[in-house]
Amino acid sequence: MQIDTRVTAQIKKRSYWLKVFLAYAAVEACIQLLLWLVLNHFGGSPISILEFHVVMWVFQCLLAWPIWLVAWKATRYPVLAQVIINLAFYVVYSFAWFGPVQDGIAFCFDQLQQLTRAPGNRITPYVDRADQYWILNYQLLKHGFRLGWFFLALYFYHYLLAEKKRMQLALANKELQLDAFKWRLNPGFYLNTISYLQRIARQKPRLASQPILKLADVMEYVIYEAKEKEVWLLREVHFLQQYLQLLNGQHGSTIFTLEVQGKPGEQKMQPLLLTGLVDKVCLVNDQNSEWRISLSFSAEELTAEFTGQFNNMPDLGFEQAFSTPERTPTGIAVKIKLHAPQRS
Repeated sequence: MQIDTRVTAQIKKRSYWLKVFLAYAAVEACIQLLLWLVLNHFGGSPISILEFHVVMWVFQCLLAWPIWLVAWKATRYPVLAQVIINLAFYVVYSFAWFGPVQDGIAFCFDQLQQLTRAPGNRITPYVDRADQYWILNYQLLKHGFRLGWFFLALYFYHYLLAEKKRMQLALANKELQLDAFKWRLNPGFYLNTISYLQRIARQKPRLASQPILKLADVMEYVIYEAKEKEVWLLREVHFLQQYLQLLNGQHGSTIFTLEVQGKPGEQKMQPLLLTGLVDKVCLVNDQNSEWRISLSFSAEELTAEFTGQFNNMPDLGFEQAFSTPERTPTGIAVKIKLHAPQRS
């Protein structure tokens, strides 16, 4: 798994720098096209042909790679060392540019003309010479442009990595907050349920088996099934029914009434959210007042409507799972997102 992650990261890294290079090649093509237009349409007579600019474009694009590679290797050192390394490489690059590179440009230009032009329509290649100061200045400017392009791309590369990590941390934080919201193995609930079972075992022993089975069902669901990221909607509703019946037993009266409108479909949802809603909406307001909870379903969401004595409007948060509570004529309504099961 870790190896797959590294391979994916390397592929994304190479894809990013390939896009950077393609963007640079497009800009370089525009520069060569502009030079061709200026040299041949704004002077006394044409002094270059399109083939020469095509060859120059190819060499300018290919020679950007060693400049970027040296700059990349130098990023591990302090800024001053990077400046010295890049200046030293500029000197080496200039010797190569005015020597073997110009010979290569002239050779490729002659070969291309043999393919595209008749012998009488060819021109002698005009190559850069180191004794012309304007060419030295132009090459220094081009070298700085390539380095600037590289460092701008490098900045955005690190920015995208930092933004990705930030989003991952934000998502992980949301998931942790959502986990904290979900109903847990509440010691108070179990202690109250055990007291309720002791009371009913003393008073009506024949009726003790049903709440014991309900408690066993609750524990089984929380310990085993709720570990999954999503559970069947029908199973979550059934768990809520068991939970509310045990709460009613603890109070000795019907405090919570559950109404299920329609039949839950074949959808899934995050586990323990319904019981978490009961704790958040009902138990933090007035635990002794009567509450009616109505569930209705659609293809994409579950609507839970609470009717009871509200001291304040609950702030649920966690927009990825809940909607903001809305006032209804009889209480408040909260919508929970449902998901279709994955088809194998």
